[in-house]
Amino acid sequence: MKRHVIKISFALLFLAGMIGCSASRKMVKSPQPLKKYNPEAMDHIIDGAIADIMGSPKDAIVNYQQAAEIDTSSAGVYLALAENYYFIEELKTSIRLAQKALRIDPENVDALELMAACYEKLRNYRSAMLVYKRIEQLQPNDLQSLYRLTSLQIVTRKYDDALATYYSMVRNGLDAPDFRLKVGNLFLQSRAFPQAEKIYLNVQKQYPDYQDVYLALAATEKARGDTTKAIKWYRTALDQNVHFDDAKAELRVLFEKTKKWDEAIQVFTSLVTRDSTNLSDKINLGKFYFQKGDTAKALTTVEKIVKQHPKSERAYLALAAFQKLKADTTAAMQTYKSGLKARPSFLDVRQRLRDLYVKKKLWDDAIALYEPLKDTDSTFVGARLEIANLKLQKGDTLQAIKECRELDKTHGDDWRVPVTLGRMYFVSGQYQKASPQLKKAIQLRDDLPQLWVLLGINYLQLDSTDAALEHFKKAVEKFPKEPEINYYVGSILSRKKKFSAAIPYLEKSDDRDPGNVQTLLALAGAYDETKQYNQSEKIYRELVKTHPDSPIILNNYAYHLSVQGVRLNDALAMVKKALKADPDNAPYLDTLGWIYYQIGDLPQAKTHIEKSLSINKDSPEVLEHLGDVYHKIGDQGAAEKYWRRALALDKNRQRLLQKLGQTMP
Repeated sequence: MKRHVIKISFALLFLAGMIGCSASRKMVKSPQPLKKYNPEAMDHIIDGAIADIMGSPKDAIVNYQQAAEIDTSSAGVYLALAENYYFIEELKTSIRLAQKALRIDPENVDALELMAACYEKLRNYRSAMLVYKRIEQLQPNDLQSLYRLTSLQIVTRKYDDALATYYSMVRNGLDAPDFRLKVGNLFLQSRAFPQAEKIYLNVQKQYPDYQDVYLALAATEKARGDTTKAIKWYRTALDQNVHFDDAKAELRVLFEKTKKWDEAIQVFTSLVTRDSTNLSDKINLGKFYFQKGDTAKALTTVEKIVKQHPKSERAYLALAAFQKLKADTTAAMQTYKSGLKARPSFLDVRQRLRDLYVKKKLWDDAIALYEPLKDTDSTFVGARLEIANLKLQKGDTLQAIKECRELDKTHGDDWRVPVTLGRMYFVSGQYQKASPQLKKAIQLRDDLPQLWVLLGINYLQLDSTDAALEHFKKAVEKFPKEPEINYYVGSILSRKKKFSAAIPYLEKSDDRDPGNVQTLLALAGAYDETKQYNQSEKIYRELVKTHPDSPIILNNYAYHLSVQGVRLNDALAMVKKALKADPDNAPYLDTLGWIYYQIGDLPQAKTHIEKSLSINKDSPEVLEHLGDVYHKIGDQGAAEKYWRRALALDKNRQRLLQKLGQTMP
């Protein structure tokens, strides 16, 4: 039951002069004279009706309640109250008020429908069915109520009653095939197969040219697990009408699933014979020959299609697809060329041929494909951009950029131009030049999150962390659910040591793109930094299960354990496995050294941390670790030297100041 239908209808009835007497539907045709209504009640009802229309049920209740206290003879007022209580989920109160309306107007179907809806929400199906039966007595042709009654009878497994209701509907003239199938589908969903089949067969007999009934019969057999009978029903449908495309598509899927290639070939050969104009059937026939293993017959079939349909792009695409499956790319390229010769406007054929040229690094051939198009009005920009992109892939960056810059002079208002030029500057490391182009692209087309991400990454390449953060925060306001943008906000905040602020963004990124390793590692790191070790532990355990050989995951998990000083043997094994894959990785060497430090093996700790520092001389963390090792050894001078170097690189390390015996200024 839709709120606006019932409520607005009541408001309109009132405004037409119906309030103060019975709200039965019979009264709509002959409203009572306005002078007979209680004026004070009418004022409240008008206010209630307005609140109804404005969608304010609580305000409406207050006004209708006041009207009901003044005028107790209006079924409409009680019904309006009942409706509003229904929409604030006070279902039992709604039922009581609907019953009051019915005592005044026993044939008020709106009140009965409302009661039934309340009972359904309360899962009191028995009472709901009794109400629907009462509606059936009053309005035998009320399709929606009868459908609801049938559905409840099916839900409560009263299948015989449901069939009886269905036949009652049919006897009363409710014979639309789509409605009858809806009832059958209710039985099917409840796995009441005999009842569903009985309805479907009855409809199929009366409406043999109705495709959906064959689909329903086949669905019943598939639900029973009998694909052979399902195929039979699809074939029966196509025997009836060769243009039943849905049945044809379902049949093709079943043939591929059951691998009944001979039967598939037989059926589609018959379809092609009956309708020689249907290109899809011919292509599918070729596919079935190929899947059967009869490659020669498959190619002959599809080659014949090209001859019969020389102006059809699909024909050339299909033939080339079969040739590529045979690993004959030379033949496929020739087919694409023939297609372009037959009709130069075949854009998909041109793109597929371009892809083959690119795969074979035939750059000049690929570029030549778009040369004839670059001066045509309709494809000027697209063709020129394609040429520029191909030159970039070829390695001719200067010519690619030159091509785009020329295009920028004439078509700079086409967003594709600045984004392509900006991307070219970006991939060639010209980040300063990339920024204005990417900004311009966003101004022209601000609804593409990928553009925002590219500009943000460009800021990061320029080491403009603050600008990147500001940009990504604007982007996340515009695209709050975009996982990559949330990731970058969280990642930059983590880089700025604002881990608590980073976590919500990283969590949202993970929610929208679950399982992304980059996001999960960043999130686990933020949890570690905020000492939420249980949270990070869950992430690392899952990551190790799904990526057991990933060096970065193994290292990060090992460091997570070493920081806590727990399961150090496991941590040692993991970081050694990571170093086996990447022996000169500075962070991995530092992790190994730090684990040895935690174990108490200071010589090994010193060796590996010094090796890490020799690879990455400017890591505050590694410098601090080496200072800690020297402090533990007893060389306080060396310890302070490394701590001071670490502090010079990262002035926010509070613990270094404490180690040096200083306090924050």
